[in-house]
Amino acid sequence: MSRPIRKSALTVAALGALGLGGAAVAGAAGTASPSATPQARPQRDALSADVAAKVKAAALAKVPGATVLRTEAGGPYSTPYHAHIKTSDGKLQVVLVNASFQATDVVADRSGNGHRGRGHGGGAGETPLTGDTKTKVEAAVLAKYPGATIVRTETNADGSNAPYESHIKTSGGKELEVRVSKDFAVVDSVERAAHR
Repeated sequence: MSRPIRKSALTVAALGALGLGGAAVAGAAGTASPSATPQARPQRDALSADVAAKVKAAALAKVPGATVLRTEAGGPYSTPYHAHIKTSDGKLQVVLVNASFQATDVVADRSGNGHRGRGHGGGAGETPLTGDTKTKVEAAVLAKYPGATIVRTETNADGSNAPYESHIKTSGGKELEVRVSKDFAVVDSVERAAHR
């Protein structure tokens, strides 16, 4: 009696191992991605040719003379699209593009192949503001620039007298980086249309 039970147990174990092995093989076949690509990036959706062309055109209008390396859906700050570019002076950056295919900002490329550890300009080491601080910074900015659209608000890694900054588009169409002091007063602003 023990012999048939042992046989059955071995058969079940063998079938189980076979099933797991098959699932592992199928799983590996389904996730054949380059090893250089981090796995925690589910947003990399391929764009249709038409959409990709519009995103590319928006990026080149924002940063003339750049080379567009690739265009993708999603991106930083919940933007619908973005384009990875190389500027004419060799900087790797990301152009954020809205649903109307207008470039809203240019930020440092922080992907594995874009971050060279130099962090020159473009938001290196800056983090988005939240809560009360964000509300106060944006209120100060909008008081100075009524009717402006706020693109994003974050810490300012460049200035000790202005620890916060808000990227805005004015009612007249200018794109500014507005710097704000720790007392929530506007210190100065820099036009970003010709992004460095």
